[in-house]
Amino acid sequence: MTVNRLAELWNFDLSVNFLNHGSFGAVPLEVDAAQLEFQLRANANPNRWFRFELPDLLIAARQSTAKWLGVEEDRFAFVPNASQGVITAVQALVDDISANSQRAHIIDTSLGYGGVQFGLRRVAQRSNASFTTVALEYPDEITIDIITARIRSAIDDSDRLAIVVLDLITSNTAMLLPVAEIIVKLKADHPNTRFVIDGAHSACMLKNPLPIGFDVWVGNFHKWVCAPRPSAGLVCATKEIAELMAPLAPSWDYEYGFPRSFDWQGTSDYSAYLATPPAIEFLRQWSYEELNTHNTTVVKAGAALLRHAWGVDRHVEESLEAPWMRMVRLPTSTAFTRDECNTLIRKASINLKSETTIMSVAGHNYVRLSAHMYNEMSDYTMLAELPQLI
Repeated sequence: MTVNRLAELWNFDLSVNFLNHGSFGAVPLEVDAAQLEFQLRANANPNRWFRFELPDLLIAARQSTAKWLGVEEDRFAFVPNASQGVITAVQALVDDISANSQRAHIIDTSLGYGGVQFGLRRVAQRSNASFTTVALEYPDEITIDIITARIRSAIDDSDRLAIVVLDLITSNTAMLLPVAEIIVKLKADHPNTRFVIDGAHSACMLKNPLPIGFDVWVGNFHKWVCAPRPSAGLVCATKEIAELMAPLAPSWDYEYGFPRSFDWQGTSDYSAYLATPPAIEFLRQWSYEELNTHNTTVVKAGAALLRHAWGVDRHVEESLEAPWMRMVRLPTSTAFTRDECNTLIRKASINLKSETTIMSVAGHNYVRLSAHMYNEMSDYTMLAELPQLI
């Protein structure tokens, strides 16, 4: 269906419009080939691979990816995904607080990713920490002052040391949050608060994905960087924070500390990590300005097309939207269940040859659009018929 010839650089079924890069990413052919080469090397001689080849290759991939992010290599480690990285970082910070005979208070917001929230709740339960989810109404309460005030209130209501988890780009609602400004305001009153940033969507989409003031940042590479799945990174802002980080399941080389303690997580397939530098290299054929201009222009046009077709208005200020993603409200009167969302996603795939994602937030139903270099505005045309499938 797609008319953009750049789609041929990816491993797509070209009869389908792929409009949901934000959920699971998409792997280019040459990156797929790079990963396969690593897998073939591993299978050709597993003993040599795991003992003598893989360790140096992991170090090289880690160094290369850290350089691309603009961070020191001893502050960066690979993790499987942003969710696991955030939970790992919070657990390490909670453990440090407990080791100093104090108690932790984990705080996140209702805009956070559901999988991470399950993990944070479990960390609190097993670590005798308290856990608060600060309520924020989408889309009306997404301002610096409201978010800061709600989190400050949660900190003030507890005598425990706070660990705040903030999403840089929210998953369910595709909002670009003013994280750096929020951190500055909160640290002015609470300088000992730690900030863990869930930057799942930020690597590549944002020119500067690491916000000022963070303690730990975690971001996916298998989304906008187009690396294979699963690949993500964990960055520590300081040497002191890095010394606190520990994997959830320690294994060999644990005694060397961060980041080497994260390299080895048992006999596993590490090819996605190794193929992350080839993915970064693939994207170098475009400047950031070219990527940002194309993807932002395309997704804005696609969203405008659907709003016009469905007779709905823009429901959020453009400045709050993630650059390469958009939420478009469906013309429905009742909120869908999760099963109903999945049913409509399947219908769009089968009947409209369009892969997208649909979700219900605060009583309204939305289609979340994404765009990468393989998309054009015309890719979203078929989706205009979506309400007819409800």
